Amino acid sequence: MDGSVLPEPLLLRFSSAAAAVRDCTEARVFSHNDADGICTAGVLTSMLMRADKGVQTTMLKGLDLDAIRSGLVPGIDLLIVADMGSSALASLEGLGTKVVVLDHHRPENDSDALVHLNPSVLKFDGARYACASTLSMLLAVTVDERNWDLLPIAFAGMVGDRQHLQGLMGVNAHLFSEAIKKGLVQERKGTLLPPGPIGEGLRRSPHPFIRGVSGDPQGIAMLLQEARVRPDATWEGLDEADRRRLSSLVALRLLEQGCSLGGLEEELAPDYSFPQDGLRASQLTRLVNACGRKEETALGLAMLLGEKDARERAEALLKDYEEMLLGALKRTAERGLSKLRAVQHFESPYREVSSELCGLVMQWVGDQDKATVCLTRMDMEIKVSARGTRRLVDERGLDLSVAMRDAAASVGGVGGGHNIAAGATIPLGKDIDFLQALDSIVARQMERVSAK
Repeated sequence: MDGSVLPEPLLLRFSSAAAAVRDCTEARVFSHNDADGICTAGVLTSMLMRADKGVQTTMLKGLDLDAIRSGLVPGIDLLIVADMGSSALASLEGLGTKVVVLDHHRPENDSDALVHLNPSVLKFDGARYACASTLSMLLAVTVDERNWDLLPIAFAGMVGDRQHLQGLMGVNAHLFSEAIKKGLVQERKGTLLPPGPIGEGLRRSPHPFIRGVSGDPQGIAMLLQEARVRPDATWEGLDEADRRRLSSLVALRLLEQGCSLGGLEEELAPDYSFPQDGLRASQLTRLVNACGRKEETALGLAMLLGEKDARERAEALLKDYEEMLLGALKRTAERGLSKLRAVQHFESPYREVSSELCGLVMQWVGDQDKATVCLTRMDMEIKVSARGTRRLVDERGLDLSVAMRDAAASVGGVGGGHNIAAGATIPLGKDIDFLQALDSIVARQMERVSAK
């Protein structure tokens, strides 16, 4: 079957959700506060406003049933819970209004009492088949074909969830295929260099992280001198010979510091540009992500809705955020990671960057044969982020969703997510027990595959 052809049972669910949107008068939207969640909120809010529906949108750090209940004031006749909710279907069923749950995280069950838009219930991988923003895009164009112009927002969310790295499939592929026919999107080659002036990008961007270069003026000057490239040059402004020379030098540095070829290939994954505004999905992703991490979700949503001056303010916030993230990454690289049998771990005091920092450490600093875990101590609990690689998932059997859930439960915490990226919350003082349990579970997962 064509990977872009969607199954009828999934399309029927979207038809039901579209009918609920058309029939409502006042809608309440709750979405996650990461890049995918904010982009989802942008698509859903635009869709509802264009349909002349009243709408109020809130972005949450995680599923908060009390916040959702308190937000259901009289007159609300449609609740949409997005990028979360599949873990609490029973609680969302009895709220006294029409409910649509739009999620791609692995659920434990399904529900007929609400509209449940999650490809995982049809046995599709929610980490690759669709993210919340592309699910919201499918809903938006099901409601009204005129919503196709929201595609840049949806694809920014998809890139934020890194679902494009090994080729598009499922809902993502379907939207791309249709958008190509409509002339709405162009696929572009990825690059190892950050956008904008190369010197400035290397100074503040953690993508990629090059030891002795990123954030180091002297290291940047030496690299660019060797590449015979001016600091104020942009990737788009270089000729092909300069691009090859600079890319080769960067790739060599990254391989020398232990990065895998797979990690480099991920950075070179396609990007997407949109003729109507000239913006690349990756650029929009970075802006929205920074807004979420800096707890400026309202600014991120305002930018996506086209509010005047919001883009400029988001650009300034992105600069501060990336410099903070790069600093945290440099310090983590200097200190090193603690290694167990199957996982490697480190602590970070930087709550607002901990989950993204975990992914960057996995990609640029850590041992590519071990899952990476970041622990952040809070006042009453420990937040945990975990990341793997596509190779560990596809070839070694890693499933962080299961591993984090079970390890957290063993110490009185909660956890879950995707096979390649997951999170947990555990009690203070339980970190050693948790790490030992997690290491044992991950090791068993990988051993089972190795034994086959």
